[in-house]
Amino acid sequence: MHYYVDFENVGTAGLAGIEQLTENDCVRIYYSNNPNVNMETVIQIKKSVAKIQFLKLYDSLKKMNISNALDIVIVTDISNTLSELSDCFCSVISNDKGYDNVIVELNGKNKNKTVFRAATIAEAMKKCEVSNSTSANDSVIDETALENLFKNELLGYQSKKSQIIQIVKSSKSRVEVNNNIGKFLSGVDQKEIMKQLKPIIKNLPGNA
Repeated sequence: MHYYVDFENVGTAGLAGIEQLTENDCVRIYYSNNPNVNMETVIQIKKSVAKIQFLKLYDSLKKMNISNALDIVIVTDISNTLSELSDCFCSVISNDKGYDNVIVELNGKNKNKTVFRAATIAEAMKKCEVSNSTSANDSVIDETALENLFKNELLGYQSKKSQIIQIVKSSKSRVEVNNNIGKFLSGVDQKEIMKQLKPIIKNLPGNA
């Protein structure tokens, strides 16, 4: 498991659970200003057997006054990890919902990899366990039928195809599919998409 900690966003609270990680885990802690770290957090970091790296935002980027520069660095590093590893879980540790749309894109392009966001390392560990146990709906979603929708009924939504497929495969219920389409896809006809998805997601729990 790879953890990308947006330290400026979550602070020491985001590192909760770091002492529970294994030697197969990797934690990258990103910061730009002088981090405010208490001694208890230092102790927990020292207890962890995970591979831990501290990455400071380049002064050159700060001088360019790029908005969300740290976010860009984190997303770029995750993309590099996904391109190098055949199968992995990556979690952004942040409360910033701005990562969510990018995460949908990353998951859409990397079928066998899972990227998600969590507020703490401990929360990310739980999400990983759920993903491993459920296999993200692969057993109840007819992937061929889903793909065929974009050749016929949803032909006009080709530009949103990867996002829609990822939403369908990662959502745990029909209500969640409906909510995520409305949340992550701007400028789409939510009712029309849900109408066409109805036979595809019929075996998911819920009523939407």
